[in-house]
Amino acid sequence: MKMENKDRMCMLSIVMVFTICLAVASLACSITFYNELLKVKDELLNVQVKVQTGEDEIAELKTRIETLEDQQWRYADERKEKQDDLINLDRGKRQAAGTSASCSIYGRDGRDGMPGQQGPPGPHGPPGPPGPAGRDGSRGKNGRDGISAQGLSVEDISYLIGLHQKEQCSSNSSSSGTSSSGNHTGGAMYVRWGRTVCPNNVEQVYSGIMGKTWFDQTGGGANYLCLPRDPEWGKTMSGIQSSAHIHGVEYHLQANNPFLTDNFPDPTEPASWLHDREAVCAVCRVPQRVSQVMIPAYKSCPDTWTKEYNGYIMTEHITNQKAEFICVDEAPEADIARRNKDGGRLYVTESKCGWSLPCPNYQSGFELTCAVCSK
Repeated sequence: MKMENKDRMCMLSIVMVFTICLAVASLACSITFYNELLKVKDELLNVQVKVQTGEDEIAELKTRIETLEDQQWRYADERKEKQDDLINLDRGKRQAAGTSASCSIYGRDGRDGMPGQQGPPGPHGPPGPPGPAGRDGSRGKNGRDGISAQGLSVEDISYLIGLHQKEQCSSNSSSSGTSSSGNHTGGAMYVRWGRTVCPNNVEQVYSGIMGKTWFDQTGGGANYLCLPRDPEWGKTMSGIQSSAHIHGVEYHLQANNPFLTDNFPDPTEPASWLHDREAVCAVCRVPQRVSQVMIPAYKSCPDTWTKEYNGYIMTEHITNQKAEFICVDEAPEADIARRNKDGGRLYVTESKCGWSLPCPNYQSGFELTCAVCSK
């Protein structure tokens, strides 16, 4: 009995030990399997991330490829447009050359027309007799109203084609002349009173001496002229027959002499050297500008305008014949060959406020400045 209990206990111990070992082994396997599952899950997550990243990279590559394709097509379109423009330009040049060549053959005597046949009355009047042979296809103009009833001959067709080409050439030449002349004509013109030269980078048309009617004569011209030193004469008669005369112009300076002496033959001379000297001038042209204005009481120009020169306003004495106000350069020159011969005269102009001229901006007795501006 005791042996059986002992054997039973032993068997139970073995079973318990086996069960415990089996449980431990199962737990170890479960832990290992769980760890493996975690690893697999992490690997799956990494794979998904990589797949997502790859898909993003593929999408980016597709976008770049589409952008490059669009740029390629755009470049091809632009290149085609440029080629078309070059082709059209070349075609235009060849057409212009053809038109120029066709225009150059006009005017051959008796070649562009034949005597016209008398036709029935047209919408513009009765039929005319056959026209005489002429130049430049003028033959055959009379009687053309009846041509359509009889059919056009080879000569008539040649005449019509020549007339159409001649009109086209005339219109082309007039339009091209207008456009091409724009590069060579125009520009701002002004007279630089008191100087024999124009400012730097300005075309000088000519220089000369000032001219005007005698200072105390009530008739004649009232404006100042810039006369060339070497006049060109037409038909002349000796002696004085006319009652319209022109004389030189002198500076007449009193105590108010605001001018600089930079352009005197001797700059050390006082400003009074200018008194009674003959006034000079220069006609100037600025090709790149189209407008010019003399602004009184200013010695500078507004923004966006270019100052050509500045100086002082001068005109005739108030008791002499009326004359225009002109802007004389602030550093004038003079013709030293002549002096005190009278003629026209130039006096510095002063403001007089209170006589409709507003004070205090305009001070009585102040010498008025001026500026010549272009744009």
